[in-house]
Amino acid sequence: LAKYSTRMLSALVAPLPLLFRPVSLSLLDAAHAIEAASYPADEAASRDNLEKRLRDAAPYFYGAFDDSSGALRGFVCGTCTSSEALTEEAMSTHEPDGAVLCIHSVVVDEAYRRRGVGAWMLRSYLAEVAAAGRVRTVLLLCKPHLEAYYAAAGFASLGDSGVSHGATPWTLMRLGLRTS
Repeated sequence: LAKYSTRMLSALVAPLPLLFRPVSLSLLDAAHAIEAASYPADEAASRDNLEKRLRDAAPYFYGAFDDSSGALRGFVCGTCTSSEALTEEAMSTHEPDGAVLCIHSVVVDEAYRRRGVGAWMLRSYLAEVAAAGRVRTVLLLCKPHLEAYYAAAGFASLGDSGVSHGATPWTLMRLGLRTS
């Protein structure tokens, strides 16, 4: 974490009594419930897709857990690719040696939304990914109204993604990570 300023590290302090750690396969149903409640039905990842991400890309599946009950309150997950372009194909598989991370979900349990949990999870996730040193670029798709949210975490908008997933368009966002 030596690459991070004091200001960035303070952003990693949880806004509520939560812990940030990897999500285990045993929490698949809890993760799917949060995912399904966070996206329209035509955009949410299926249970099978989440299971595949948990199995194939476990190092890139982290969650926010209630400090006292241990319940999953939100998660961030992604898969790696060697492609510099974010396509549906690139997002459908995980290439363990890929240096480009595609974030699929940043989701928070409805009772914990609008309390800074999502931003804290995203910053914590990016710190974990950067510390591992494998990934050099992080890409994600978001709705146009969320561009400022991701820009606050350091992402730059690259405009319309050209990816068709659900009924509305998606914006492509990019973040370059420092490498040692």
